Amino acid sequence: MRTLVIETATAACSVALIEDGAVIARDHVVVGRGHAERLVPMIAALPDQGRADAILVDCGPGSFTGVRVGLAAARGLGIGWGVPVTGYSSLALIAAAALAEQPGDAIVAVLDGGHGEVFQQGFDGDLVADGPAVSRKPADA
Repeated sequence: MRTLVIETATAACSVALIEDGAVIARDHVVVGRGHAERLVPMIAALPDQGRADAILVDCGPGSFTGVRVGLAAARGLGIGWGVPVTGYSSLALIAAAALAEQPGDAIVAVLDGGHGEVFQQGFDGDLVADGPAVSRKPADA
């Protein structure tokens, strides 16, 4: 099974094709702004123009505009290809990466939220959230 993964909720614009658990192609650019102009050409540059059996897309938290760009592209491709589209959390992805390096530890994932705030969410060693994501001033996080 081939999955297209889209991440546009942060300052990065990233795409990857995963087949049978292995990354077969990827692209990652820190753009800050300009996800809408970059995303579709990045997908088109993937093997088979990114065509996949399923699509995963970052639903945030993160940049409101970036989230909308990723969701719109994912939904459009999902409808056009007749494949399911599933969302994932930016914070859960960060926590999963950290837990892959240090299994079993609890972690608090933190992302820049803009406007002088950060998004924060805690996870246990099994990647179960301890509550909803919250937006806080960095000193309070």
